[in-house]
Amino acid sequence: MKKILCFLLLFHLFSIKGQESTKKYISGHVFELISDDSLSPIPGVNVRYLGANEGVATDANGYFKLSKNKQQKILIFSHIGYQVDTLKDIHNKDINLVLKEGKILKDIIVEYKKGSYTFSKIDPRNAVIIGQDELRKAACCNLAESFETNPSIDATFTDAVTGSKQIQMMGLSGKYVQMLSGNIPVIRGISTLYGLKQVPGSFIHQIAVSKGAGSVLNGYESMIGQINMNLKQPENAEKLHLNVYLNQGGRTEYNAFFSKDFGKRWAGTFLAHFEDQSRINDRNEDDFLDNPLHNDYIFYTQWNYRSRLLHMELGGNAVLSQLNSGKRVEWNTSGSTVNSPDYRVDIENTQYNLFAKIGYLFPNNDFKSLALQLSSTYNNQKAEIGKTIYKGNQLSGYLNLIYQQKLGKNKEANSFKMGLSCQLDSVNEDLYRQLVYDSSTYGLNFKWLEVVAGAYGEFNHNTEKFGLIAGLRWDYTTFYKKYFITPRLHLRYSPNADLAFKIMGGSGRRTPFMLMENMGFLASSRKWNLNSYGMIGLGQEFSWNFGLAILKEFTLLNRDGSLMVDAYHTFFENQLVVDLDESARQIDFYALDGRSFSNSFQTEINYSINRRWNLRMAYRFLDVKKKYQSGLKEKPLLSKHRGFVNVAYSTRKKKNKQWKFDLTTQFIGGQRIPTTADNDAGLQLPNRSEKYSLINGQITKVFSKRIDAYMGVENALNIKQDNPILSAENPYDKHFESSLIWAPIFGRMIYLGFRFTLQD
Repeated sequence: MKKILCFLLLFHLFSIKGQESTKKYISGHVFELISDDSLSPIPGVNVRYLGANEGVATDANGYFKLSKNKQQKILIFSHIGYQVDTLKDIHNKDINLVLKEGKILKDIIVEYKKGSYTFSKIDPRNAVIIGQDELRKAACCNLAESFETNPSIDATFTDAVTGSKQIQMMGLSGKYVQMLSGNIPVIRGISTLYGLKQVPGSFIHQIAVSKGAGSVLNGYESMIGQINMNLKQPENAEKLHLNVYLNQGGRTEYNAFFSKDFGKRWAGTFLAHFEDQSRINDRNEDDFLDNPLHNDYIFYTQWNYRSRLLHMELGGNAVLSQLNSGKRVEWNTSGSTVNSPDYRVDIENTQYNLFAKIGYLFPNNDFKSLALQLSSTYNNQKAEIGKTIYKGNQLSGYLNLIYQQKLGKNKEANSFKMGLSCQLDSVNEDLYRQLVYDSSTYGLNFKWLEVVAGAYGEFNHNTEKFGLIAGLRWDYTTFYKKYFITPRLHLRYSPNADLAFKIMGGSGRRTPFMLMENMGFLASSRKWNLNSYGMIGLGQEFSWNFGLAILKEFTLLNRDGSLMVDAYHTFFENQLVVDLDESARQIDFYALDGRSFSNSFQTEINYSINRRWNLRMAYRFLDVKKKYQSGLKEKPLLSKHRGFVNVAYSTRKKKNKQWKFDLTTQFIGGQRIPTTADNDAGLQLPNRSEKYSLINGQITKVFSKRIDAYMGVENALNIKQDNPILSAENPYDKHFESSLIWAPIFGRMIYLGFRFTLQD
């Protein structure tokens, strides 16, 4: 999927067999294996007859078509970074080939194993593909917890009360990362915080993480990167899969899904997830729950239709979630007799989504296609946090019409995409807040309708030595009543088969959701100071991102490895500033007046020590600063230095039985803590947190092709923040604070699980 930016190209795989021209051509597809049970097409593979100087190249779907030559019976397949393969005595009308092995696959079933964590050497973007095997190295209960073995992304708690998590890339909040599902924007606006939790890990087939501004086809909101999820669908879902998970804290999860063909053209997938946390945990005995109590029900279905010229994907999902946390008399497990009022935290989330993707292939021209993406989402959220009440709902609609055509004589290397898009957001947010310690109350209401209509074009060029993606968008927003242009550029140069240089740059914009994106700060007694804040007065958040990446593959002691080095610079021209440094009594919101930037450097080594042992090591340095009222300061609660080591070992398969072992260690440097100087002496925190290490491990036993079980530990060293909640004994006091989180809260967590799978 490394060159696939929209789904419409996929139907080549299924419609080509119906073409009459196969009688005069040899055709097929060339793949690489990205996990035990998943193939990815390789574009740009040169296919020629033995002795011929010229041939054809595979397209973005790995498809090729070559005129038959009765005098030639040997085909040569070659591509930069892959072994040259030869096929003899070609009689098949359609060939499916895994380039690494050079085997013709009857039913696309392979036994060769390749790592499911791979960098793309072909794609001009700096992208890493995370497959199912990689996701299963950890508990991977939801999307926010799926990046444990990825050193580029961090998942952190927003506060010690609500249990919500957010991701960070390049030291910046996940709201600046565009989240996609099947190349359709998701998890935005009101769902920014809790949307990550609403994607179960077992639903995910594959994740593509790319750094830097993404493709203009997906919109203008990619500011520092894109995360594109491919969920289970008929082409990659198991016939039946059951998964049960249980952890030490009393959290249980149940996942079930199955897929089925309905006739020759229809196929469907059904997925269901239930999660329950009903055990009360208060390990530090502060009378606040360490983990919120919650129940989540998540359902997802997708239906695919394929004919020779038409391909459709139709589906939808529903999320029903209820969370209870905080401090209540009936939850008291510490034996404390202190009479203090309850601090209730009750949050309800409801989400419904419908989507459709329709692709059309022109009957007389394989190099033209048309696709339509449609999506509609409704989010409703209610939250009661102490004496604060929040209500928010958002209705979103998305339309994207894409036309693609190959260009020039070398049609396999050059293509052009253009299209029209429209994003609609109808938002209503209400906040009522009461501070008991000074008897003050205030309310906020943000209600707006924004329609952003746009047009775009993107040119793609890809050969063995050069790759280029150049795109430009033009959009108009009705809310801000302005036009804006979004340029994006990605370049790749490969001087040889083992080395690739990539340069990228572009801009991005987004509309801030001040209330929802900062809900974690509601679990404190800070006053919200909006100054002259206004949605229109602030304007869109606007940033530029520039990056350089170097990918080098090497061989050491006859074993393969890869070295990735990247560096990025991001700066904001406009941004909503959230300031915690003026006083521990308040939080200030205002528009940026000065500099705000992020410098990110990361180096990562992946090496196969032998056929059983794999090693991944990484180091990341972040320099993230912003102009606050008190001056240019380092971003709070962010580690500048982070180290990462992952070691994986698997035994040899014997009658489909196998053991797998995985160990991940992260070294987290000190983090700046916002000022607490105006707190009482016993409630003041140091200026920086201490360094610490996190160790996670997992053991998996594969009993057969159908059954495997796993057991693991998170935070094996039992690292915990000593005082995650200030003034926990009196949550309505002016010193109450739960949003200054820099380390784990719960401590060591042991978990186990069981999977049952029917492939066919």
